[in-house]
Amino acid sequence: MIKRQVRIQRLEAVSAEFRAAQTASVLLGLELQKNPNYGDDHGWKQQAGRHFRENVEATYIVRLYAEFEATLRDYWRTCLGRVTEPRMIQLVNVSIPDQHFPQDYIDGADEVRRYRNHLVHDSEDEPTADLVTLKIVEVERRLRCYLSRLRADW
Repeated sequence: MIKRQVRIQRLEAVSAEFRAAQTASVLLGLELQKNPNYGDDHGWKQQAGRHFRENVEATYIVRLYAEFEATLRDYWRTCLGRVTEPRMIQLVNVSIPDQHFPQDYIDGADEVRRYRNHLVHDSEDEPTADLVTLKIVEVERRLRCYLSRLRADW
């Protein structure tokens, strides 16, 4: 199987894990309603379970983006033969895209990059007016579209 497809499947696998975690989150909420001390029996406080349920989507968005970043860095090194380590803003917007990348695919991936940065670095702050907030299904779609434009012979 070509590496591009393997990397896209890795995104799909992370999304499937998110759906499993989301389901587990619902079950955990039900268990905590029945037994508020459930977490104490397993080494964590009820507040940790509440935070897990609140943050599960953001956690998996960060994981999806980590797979995307690893893919671009690998592509940069192995396919394009580069030894430098440019910042992600440069890889996403300038260094990797070629004439086969529609601008909306580039823009979509860059919006994911900016949203991920907000989640990692500014999660306590309200999103700025120019920040696009995304659900995981949209994050996966945008990153898959972008990766689908990488060279097939990679």
